[in-house]
Amino acid sequence: MAKVCDCFPELKEITEARERRYRTHPEKEAPEGPQSFVEVKVTSIGQLNELVECKKSGYKFLISEPAHVGGQNCAPTPLEFLLSGAIGCYAAVFAFYAAKLGVAYDTFEAVARTEFDARGHMIADAPPSAFRKVTINVQVRSDAPAEKLKEVEHLALAGCPGLSTLRTPVAVESELVVIGTRAEKESVSGASHPLTDSAPALAR
Repeated sequence: MAKVCDCFPELKEITEARERRYRTHPEKEAPEGPQSFVEVKVTSIGQLNELVECKKSGYKFLISEPAHVGGQNCAPTPLEFLLSGAIGCYAAVFAFYAAKLGVAYDTFEAVARTEFDARGHMIADAPPSAFRKVTINVQVRSDAPAEKLKEVEHLALAGCPGLSTLRTPVAVESELVVIGTRAEKESVSGASHPLTDSAPALAR
């Protein structure tokens, strides 16, 4: 069975090269610099299912809702993606620091759990619906000194973008564009057709 640390020699080189670039050009956009972005397009496709298209990676996936709220439960929920995305990010950052510091481990497993009040998604004056707290239980199989693994854990918890986003509130801005379906239909039915509209002129 492959070990997580099998990729560490190459990962260490990649990580150190990134660090040199980022320190030299902190203002540049990725991959040359550290300034990065995430952009997704979410399209409702019915029955509380959403199609997600990721601009950077090009991947597509589905999000669904549980049956008890009216969904089909045919894919993970939005909050399962949110939490697993943050923990997946943490696992990668853990590996970045471990490779950089020469701390090898065979396996990594993290179980994350959170609780929240769901009333806010349908009751206007409900309590806040944000996660109350996230607990992460990490199990690592390794012969490395425990203090070195604790150092990696500390650095990863502090530096992970996913966990930092959960930990620190960010501004959320929304712009709503309304496209009237009636006006669209009238525009289509009343549109001019060059060939047919010009036929009488041609006949004269």
